[in-house]
Order: sequence, then structure tokens, then C-alpha cells
Amino acid sequence: MSAPTLRRDPRPTSPPPLARGPVEPPPPPPRGRPPVSDGALNLVLGLLMVTALIPMQRVFIGGDWRRPVLGAALLALGIGWGSRQLRVGPITHLVMSATGLLVFAAIAFVPDTTAAGVVPTGATLADLRDLFVYGLELVELRPSPTFAEAGLLLLAVAGTWVVAYLADGMLFVLRSGALAIASALVLWAVPLAVAPTADSILLPAATMVAAAGLLVLLTNTVDTASWGARVGADADQRGRAPVGVVMLSVVVVLGTLLAGVLPGFQERPVYRLRGSTGTTITTNPIVNIQDRLVATNTGPVVRVDSPRPVYLRTTALDTFNEREEWGIDGNIVGSSVSGRVDQSPAIPTEVVDVEVLVAGIEPGAILAPIPFRTVEVGGERSGDMRYDPSLATLTVPGDSPLQRGDSYRVTAELPQPDAEALRTVPHPGPGFHTALPANVPAAATDLANEIVAAAGATTMFDQALAIQDTLRTWTYSVQPDLGPGATAIERFINGRQGYCEQFAGTMAVMLRSLGIPARLAVGYTPGTLAQDGLWVVTNANAHAWVEVDFGSFGWIAFEPTPRTDGNVLVPDLSSIVPSQTAAMDTADDGTFEPSGPGELPEARPSIDPRLEQGEAAVNPGDATAGAGPSDADSSPLPWLLALLGVTGVAVWTSRRRRSVTTLRPPAERIERARRRAERAGAALGSPRESWETDSEYFGRLADGHPSGQALAGPSTRADYAPAVTEVEARSAESAAATLRGRLTLEAGRRQRFRLAVKDLLAR
Repeated sequence: MSAPTLRRDPRPTSPPPLARGPVEPPPPPPRGRPPVSDGALNLVLGLLMVTALIPMQRVFIGGDWRRPVLGAALLALGIGWGSRQLRVGPITHLVMSATGLLVFAAIAFVPDTTAAGVVPTGATLADLRDLFVYGLELVELRPSPTFAEAGLLLLAVAGTWVVAYLADGMLFVLRSGALAIASALVLWAVPLAVAPTADSILLPAATMVAAAGLLVLLTNTVDTASWGARVGADADQRGRAPVGVVMLSVVVVLGTLLAGVLPGFQERPVYRLRGSTGTTITTNPIVNIQDRLVATNTGPVVRVDSPRPVYLRTTALDTFNEREEWGIDGNIVGSSVSGRVDQSPAIPTEVVDVEVLVAGIEPGAILAPIPFRTVEVGGERSGDMRYDPSLATLTVPGDSPLQRGDSYRVTAELPQPDAEALRTVPHPGPGFHTALPANVPAAATDLANEIVAAAGATTMFDQALAIQDTLRTWTYSVQPDLGPGATAIERFINGRQGYCEQFAGTMAVMLRSLGIPARLAVGYTPGTLAQDGLWVVTNANAHAWVEVDFGSFGWIAFEPTPRTDGNVLVPDLSSIVPSQTAAMDTADDGTFEPSGPGELPEARPSIDPRLEQGEAAVNPGDATAGAGPSDADSSPLPWLLALLGVTGVAVWTSRRRRSVTTLRPPAERIERARRRAERAGAALGSPRESWETDSEYFGRLADGHPSGQALAGPSTRADYAPAVTEVEARSAESAAATLRGRLTLEAGRRQRFRLAVKDLLAR
């Protein structure tokens, strides 16, 4: 059929004029540019976001994080698709997305506070705010990988949602697939930077490249004019480039902030101290059953001169709360260590003289490792030490923490009871050291009763020994394959494998459920006997164990953790306080071969190869220290190099941040300490007046506490003196931390939230 011709006269009686020359056919559609629907692009963007979240599995243990985090990313993109179908403006889209995030978080985290299970209420906002603040606090306590607790998940969900929202805008508003990919790449690189591991990044990189390549392919085949018309982009686009730069900058900033709030970014210690100086140490050590006392290096902590292996305690934790956290009730109250610091137990003891030389303890440490039960303290560092006999804890002032080269001597009288004597101690009945929250899972109490019934154990000693011996038959792993359950205790019991906090924390809970007074002790196992006759205690020896109160016989240690290195002291019927570790006992028979490095993560090799050759280890504070890239990471595949370069920059930046404090000049460090204290004062309702000097302002904040003047001195000298020293910088940082700790202990939830936001924005 021939193409119809145009008629000049609409009247049917008039013949159409003859066309002169050939008729021009309509131009064909552009080749290689088939139309791509909005829905298809949305699906590919969703695939890109999902692949960007794959490395998040390095941050969290198990798969509990996947549903809320992936759901947040996909729902944010779904709201963007819906807004385009409704042809709403960007402000309406923003309101829709923010509302969606609020409803999603309410249903996922605090459904009991909503109306009809969906509509957020005032109580919902308050609970989400508190959960957000609690998540920020958990970041200070949790090493990575960690369990997907609600507070941490809320941070991850919020960050993922915002990045997904911005990526959607970059693709469908700015029509830039490259900017959308860059946004997702930030989300992809953050977990690789904050949670280094020996696992290959080949799979995450390959899937990310594939999804990004598919998006590039589709955006390059889109008819730009028709795509622009669909999204209302017929206007001049020249002004959109700056907008894209701004949006990408927001994503990068969000990625940086997300790196700062994901657990494991700085590998902080598991129990964190908020302390001060004086005879009363205001402190809040915490160990959670979901924490892991693992190390990222094997650097020595202390070297110990002792005639026998001993556990070195830092403190004891005597309360257990509904969050499955072991902590301290009240404060650590210290008295001067002049003379004897504690009474001898009312049973036979073994007197042991121990000298401790600090080699590389955590910066800012105020808890001094000592054996139980210390009765005398001496040595060059003993002048400012204080001892709390109720917790058997030795402390130093917060403004003068332990540091390399410090030394002190202690005399310990190790209890030496026999089994028959301990069997005579009856259950004391309900008391402080048997208290448990109402939400302790029935799995713990049922298992405790089952174990003691099977063993026929009726006395406190036999019941404690039976539970210890049963738990020691389970599997030790710092990356356990846990079983089902709503709580960490349930998952540990059902999976029957875990690490020291789970073994010790769960055993103490089980003992309390039987009416046996128990608490958690934290510190270090004996370490390794070196050729010079000293015991070398490293970060790998970080440990937790159980202590049971036997009345007049005192506290007796029990060891439920089957550490793979055998560096544990396990009581039995013949030796309540053994003089040899499990490794030493079995080595006498030639049967023991350590199957792992103790409390080091199996999937994160951190032993410097030179250690095995007797060479010095790399300084763990060095920004360039650590294991090198795996074989997969150094793959020469061309399509992987670009993404690996971005990841390398992110990892280098995160590691440099860990050591930047020590690399900055002392004057700059003092200025940062001053600003941290001022930020805390402003957030908590005591801003600095324009007329106040450092001495006046920090003195007012400290309310007579010496930390105020300890910060004011270096701060003033940094302003007026020609130069300040490293010692003054450390003193200012310690004083600022102490001052902030005192302020936050008395702050309300809203004030702490304001401070958390200010700190986050100041990073």
C-alpha cells in the first residue's frame, strides 16, 4: 500500500495536486536507542542498591540485618517510582520518602507504639529517638562484626534509605547514571573500610560491576528527549550540573558519617570507661553477651614476672540487665594503696608476688590488671593507685592513665579451698548477686536445671562445676553459627558455639537462676612464658570468666570457655585454683595442639608474620600497619581495578583516621579536646560565655572537679605559649574525655541526643 498524500483542499470533489519530485519518507527512529521504561530503570537501580549492600554482611553476624536494610533500600526506590507515576514535585517526593522512612522504622523497630500497628504516634517518635541514641552508644562498645541489634540496625536502615533516595534523584531527576552509581559505590565501600576481613572482595566487586554496567548500558540507550519528557525535564538542564555535584557531595558525606557510626570503625575496646579522677572513680564498664573480646593485633599488653600462671583481672561486673549487658552497680570507689589493700581469705592461700610491666595497654586505660586476690600493692606507679576491695579492682586517675613503661608490684593470696569445704556452703537465698531481669529467657533456666539434675548436683559447688564442664564440651568460635532465638542467650544455647562473653555471661545467668551468687570477671588469661622468664600477655589474651561467691571462702573462679589455645585455668575436684593452664596440663601428655589463636577472630588474620620469626611487630597504631591485601584483592582483572581503587582509598582513609590523633601536632590536639568539651557543654545546656576564660568556663563545667583545670591549663598554654608538648596534649585529651563523661552521666535523653548529633556533624 502506498503512503497517503496530503490534500490542500478538504473538499472531496477537488483532485489532489500532483507531487513534484520524490516524496521524502519520515525519518526512521534512531538505531541502537530502543526505549527503556521507567520501571526497567527502577528495577536496575534496585539491583544496584542490593549489590551495594552485599559487603554489609561483614559488619553484622548472621542474616538478621538483611530484611530491614534491604527492605529500606527497595522501599525508598519504590516510593520514588510511585512519585513519578503520580507526577508529583520534588518537595512532595521528599515528604513522601520521609514519611515512608518513619512508618517503616516504626513497624520494624517499635510497632507496639503505633496506632493500628501502622500509624506513628508521639511515643513512636520518642522511642525511635531513644533507639537512635542507643545505637550511637552501641557503636562505642561493639567491635565488628557484631549482632544486628535494634539500635545499630536503625542507624543502618536510616543511612541506607537516605542514600537510596538520593541515588533515585540522581538517576531520574538529573538523568545521570554515573552519579547514581557513585552514590551506590559509597554505600558499597563503607563496610569494606570499617570491617576489614580476610574474605575476598571478588564476589562483591563482580556483582557491583555487573549491576553498574547494566545501568550504564540502559542509560546509554535511553532516548534522552522522551526520558526527559517523562520526568518533566523539558526545561534547560544547564543548571543541573551544580545540583548533581551538591547531591553527590551529600552522599559522600553521608557515607563518611555512616562509616563513623557503623560498629568496628575504630575497633574500640569492648568495655568502655567513662571515668574521672579522685578517690571515687565514676565508671561504667560494660560487657555484653553479644560482644566479643577479640583483638585485631597480637601486640603485648603487659609483661608479668610471676612464679606461676595467673589470670589478670581488670574488674568484676556484678549486674545483669534486660539488654543482656553485664555492668557495675554504682561507682568503683578507690582507697589509697598504702599498706594492705584487702584482707586475707579465711582459708588456706598460696602467696604469689607478681610484678607487672605495662607494654602496650589500651590508651586511656585506668583499670590496672592484677591477679585475684591482691592484698598489697607497691612499685613506682603505686603512688596514685587506688583499690576497691568489693570488686577487687585497682585503678589509676583518669588524667594519668597507664602507659608504656609503667610498672607496679602486687602480692596476691590465691584461695586454695578443697572441694569438700566448698560443698558445705549452702545456697544463700535471693540477694544482689542472684538478681536477674524479668526477661531472662527460659532456655537459660531450663538448661541450668537440666544440667544439675543430670549430674545429681545439689550443692553450689557441684552445680557450678557441672555447668562449667557441660559448657566446655561446646564449640569455641569468634564467628559462631548461632541457632534460632529472640535473644543472644537463646541463640547461643541453641547453637552451642560462641566466644568467651557468651560462655561466661550465660553461665553466670544460669547460676543466678539457681540461686547461686555469681558475677562476671574481665581481664586476661596468663599469656605465654617467654625465654626471659616473663609471661607475655597480649591482646589475644583478652578474656571473660565467672566468679562465684562462697561466703566466708570468698569468690572462686570458674572457666566455662573452651578456648582453642588452651590458655585457661580450669578448676576441677582436685585443683580449685589450678597452677597450670589447660595447654600445659595436656602438653605433659603430648596430646594438646592449639586449634586456634584464642580470642583472635579466625576470619581476620592479624598476626604479623615477623612475630613468628622473632622480629618486632608492626606498631598497631601505624596507619600503614595491618595485613596486606588478599590474592583476590590484588587481582589484575581490568574491570575490577576502578572499584578496588575507590575501596583502597576508603580503607586508607579509615585507617589513617585511627592514627590521625597521634599524628596531629600537640597544639591541634589540644584545640580539638577543647572543642569537644565546649560542644558537650553547649549541648547539655551550659554554653561558653564570650567573657569566660578557659579556666573560668571549664572550671564551671567541672563544678570543682580537677578535670576542668586539667583541661584549662594546656588549653591556655596552647593559645599563648610558643609551643606545647605531647604530654600536655595527652593530658588535655584525657581531661576532656573525663569532663564529657561527667557531664553525660547527668544528662537527660534529649541532651544526650543533641550531643550525639553535634559530635556526628563535627566529624
